[in-house]
Amino acid sequence: VVSTQSTGSSGINAEYGAKAAEFGVPPGRIIFSSVAPKEEHVRRGRVADICLDTPLCNGHTTGMDMLWSGTPMITMLGESLASRVAASQLTTLGCPELVATNYNQYEEIAVALGNSPSELQAMRQKVRLSRATSPLFNIGTFARHLGDLYLRIWDKRSRGQPNDHITDTTKRTLPSDRLLCTEPLLEAVSPDEYMTRLMKQQQSVPAWKAAPNNF
Repeated sequence: VVSTQSTGSSGINAEYGAKAAEFGVPPGRIIFSSVAPKEEHVRRGRVADICLDTPLCNGHTTGMDMLWSGTPMITMLGESLASRVAASQLTTLGCPELVATNYNQYEEIAVALGNSPSELQAMRQKVRLSRATSPLFNIGTFARHLGDLYLRIWDKRSRGQPNDHITDTTKRTLPSDRLLCTEPLLEAVSPDEYMTRLMKQQQSVPAWKAAPNNF
C-alpha cells in the first residue's frame, strides 16, 4: 500500500510502478491510495500482511497506527532516536522478535513470515491481542507515569539536587499527596470496547474544545 500526498496522479503512480518493476515487483502488488481520515487510515493498515518499517527513520505515528490495526511491523534497531522508536514500540507491545539488529536479520524475519502463512497468522493474532493488555496503548498509565516523572524532576530541583538521569521508573519516590494522579490504573479493555468508549467520549466534548481553531 502506497499512501502519500502525491499518489493519485497517474504519472506519479506509473513512476512508482516502473521503479518497483525494476526490482521484480509485479504492478498488481502495489495498491495506491490517497490520504484518508484517521479511522479509515488505520483500517486500511489491515490490508497489508506485514509492515516493513524504514530503518533510518522509523514510522513513529505510522508505526502506532499499523500496530493498532493489528498488522505486524518489522524494524531494525539503529543508533539514533529516530531509528529506535519502532523497536521501543514493538518491545513494549511484547513482540521483540520483530526487531532486527542488522539488514540480514531484517530480511530473514520478513522472508520467514512471508513464506509461512501459519506463522504470519500467529504473529498477527499476537499483535492484535496484545493491544488490549500492553502498556503501549494504555494512555492512562502513560500519562500517570509521565506526570510522576515530571514531579520527581521538580522535586529534585526544589531540593537543590543536581540534574541527573532518572533511570528507575518503577518506583514512586514522592509521597502520595504530591503525586499528580493516584487513581487506579486504566482497566484493560478490548480494542473494540476501547474504540466505542473513545467515540462516546469524543461526542460528549463541547464543540469549542473539539475544534478550538474554529472559534
